[in-house]
Amino acid sequence: MPYRTSPQTAARKAAMRGRILAAARRLFAAQGYDATTIQAIVQEAGTSIGNCYFYFPNKEALLLAVAAEILDEVSAAMDAAMARVPPGPGRAAVALYTGAITILAQPDLARLVLAEAAHPALRPLAVARFTGRIRQFFAANPALLGDRDPALVVPAWQGTLFHVLEAALAGDVPPDGPAIGRFLARWNLQALGLPPAAVDAALVVLDTLALPVPSEVPHGADPDCRRR
Repeated sequence: MPYRTSPQTAARKAAMRGRILAAARRLFAAQGYDATTIQAIVQEAGTSIGNCYFYFPNKEALLLAVAAEILDEVSAAMDAAMARVPPGPGRAAVALYTGAITILAQPDLARLVLAEAAHPALRPLAVARFTGRIRQFFAANPALLGDRDPALVVPAWQGTLFHVLEAALAGDVPPDGPAIGRFLARWNLQALGLPPAAVDAALVVLDTLALPVPSEVPHGADPDCRRR
């Protein structure tokens, strides 16, 4: 008979993988990818190098897993916010705003994924994730496109988002998440050719919802663990 993992064993494995991933995430945020060693990660996670390699073959795999986790969290925050708004420009504004503030609330990790390009696969991973989300959004809200070609609008929206966020993470513009979120919402809605009144009404939705600014504490960390 083929071997079957018991629910208890699967839960233990998932918990250990999560501990290793959380440790890597804290250390990458605190001291950067290059300065973080596998030895430091396993010490932080309370396990061994051999056990770490059972879940992640190398440090690069850990980095990609951390990046995927961050992108999943951004997507989840956007989905939760959009669920509170009916289809239309207001939902687009909420999606853009929420994505920006969620990313900029954890600048060390966001910089690692978007700006520093510590691994050549990171940027394509982020670009593919957000391009896919924008494409899905317009597929669900085709009226916002009008007669515009989504093959052009999708990369234009994605490019604007990334360039503005990268400028904030690099310190070229003040990294004010709410201000940048509102700017991106207004800019990208204007790019669709919406009337000014419609754009203004969409931004009012942000004030109506009183969307929270996410915590800057990295995933799995205590407030005192932002820097080690």
